[in-house]
Amino acid sequence: MTETFTPGIGERKNINKSFFGNTEDMMYCGMSSENTFPIGLLFSKDYQGHALNLYFPKKSSSIVLNKEKYYIVDINSEYITLQLSE
Repeated sequence: MTETFTPGIGERKNINKSFFGNTEDMMYCGMSSENTFPIGLLFSKDYQGHALNLYFPKKSSSIVLNKEKYYIVDINSEYITLQLSE
């Protein structure tokens, strides 16, 4: 069974953690318009980090984050439900 998760606005979900202490998180940022939604990718190590805002069309059926494909199960202005592909 593939993992399904539902982050709300501003909630972080860890998508990768390396042996060297690097972490990569994703954050749902709501809907910037009725047809577009942003996902924030946050990269950090110790006290240093940076983030990217990636914008996707609402009609997308899947997105790719950190070389992993996620299917969009449900999306609205309050939350997004993603399912990791196998």
